[in-house]
Amino acid sequence: MIELDHVVYFSKQTPDEHVRKSEGTSIGGRHKNWGTVNALTYTKNSYIEYLSVEHMDIAKQANHPLTNLLLHDLENGEGWGTICFRTADIVGLNNRLKEEGWTTSGVLNAERETSTGFIRKWKMLFIDQEVSDKLPLPFFIEWDEPFEDRMNSLRADGTLKEYNEQLQITRCEFAVENPEHHSKMWASLLCTDRVENTIILPNTELVFLKTTQDKERLSHVEIN
Repeated sequence: MIELDHVVYFSKQTPDEHVRKSEGTSIGGRHKNWGTVNALTYTKNSYIEYLSVEHMDIAKQANHPLTNLLLHDLENGEGWGTICFRTADIVGLNNRLKEEGWTTSGVLNAERETSTGFIRKWKMLFIDQEVSDKLPLPFFIEWDEPFEDRMNSLRADGTLKEYNEQLQITRCEFAVENPEHHSKMWASLLCTDRVENTIILPNTELVFLKTTQDKERLSHVEIN
């Protein structure tokens, strides 16, 4: 089963600035190999990642798909960047995508160091795609910890508060030139159905809307 893990907002602000401005937001940590750092706003089963550059020299040399997209988009300012889905079998997902003709990054190991020094680890999977103003394809994640274990550890360290567990990302809107094309492609990637240009996942819905703007991106995240 594939479901929403998190949405990514590309930011020029520091994690501390996000924490001061946004209730329920906490310091995430740093990705030392990518030169990036983040703040996180958790909901009961997903989260918002505010991703920013900490060390530009490292970020430019990292050649990491998400970092490359971050650097591209920040040239025109802050904004929603992309979306990540979680899976319990990222190796099997990679094999399926390759069988269907997609070229992928292969399964990548990743980690971040939290503000307490804890190293949180996961696996990532990207579909090869040139960075541009066209809609980025989603990426995928498999956490080293089972979902409930990870949530319990976030409760224990105070990151996941009662306030956060009242929140849910219920709708993600994408502004695209051709909604039918993208909704059909994403339904295929996620191995699920669509109703017109909407995809219903277990913990959110994805809606593809027509835009006349040149840049196609995640445009709105609805939190209830």
